[in-house]
Amino acid sequence: MKFKNYMMIIVGTLICAVSFNIFLLPYDILPGGISGISMIIKKMFDLDISITIALLSLMCLIIGLIFLKKEEVYKSILGTVFFSLFVYITSILLKNINILLDSRMLAAIMGGVCFGIGLGLVYREGYETGGVDILKNILSKYFHLTLTLSAFIIDVIIAIIAVSTFDFATVIYSVFAIFISTLVSEQIIIGISGNKSFYIITSHPDEVEKFILNDLGHGVTLLKGKGAYTKENRYIVFSVIPTRDYYKLKDGLKKIDNNAFFVVSSSYEVGGGK
Repeated sequence: MKFKNYMMIIVGTLICAVSFNIFLLPYDILPGGISGISMIIKKMFDLDISITIALLSLMCLIIGLIFLKKEEVYKSILGTVFFSLFVYITSILLKNINILLDSRMLAAIMGGVCFGIGLGLVYREGYETGGVDILKNILSKYFHLTLTLSAFIIDVIIAIIAVSTFDFATVIYSVFAIFISTLVSEQIIIGISGNKSFYIITSHPDEVEKFILNDLGHGVTLLKGKGAYTKENRYIVFSVIPTRDYYKLKDGLKKIDNNAFFVVSSSYEVGGGK
């Protein structure tokens, strides 16, 4: 493991801890996961939240060793240790710092964004923050769900359970913060798409090719295809263009062949070539 990986995990868990202690905990907004469960326990029994997070995370690590491969659990150890430690440290350092926001909605937005950034930095290095991350892996493995959906389901369940301890408004704000956090973490992992991939099936491949090459100034690849129903051989025009040229290509395509069939997808990374 390189120094850069350690730093990203440290920075990511630190951002999560600061976000938790500034935007979420003071406004009774549950971020989901072990942090959210710890807030419920604190509300019920007034236990130290950093210790609760550490103990629950340790329990999840043990459960993970039973149901998952050891390699999968090992990737959660660093995140578990650093997050628990930083929650404790930042709670002391930020004790006398009060950031007053106009509404809980703003706190949910800020908390969700910052928490999502922190999680994304950790996930991007191939590691996890422990706790519910282990539970989501178990859910994904045995129920064949995506990791994102597994995490969202668990977090929403935690927020719903919070109704018995907090009010209904807390659940709404918490689910909203969880949703934002999930979106932001995914964007941090894969980045923001700056390009679009076009797959075009047209009766005028040569004209489309010339338009993309000469008018838009982008590369083109011709792929050989065959219709499953018609059994006709056709060329598929493939091109990756900047998002800013999306409508230029779409409008040009309509003028060349209004019956052309095309599929557009976001391309998060483009590399190679000249």
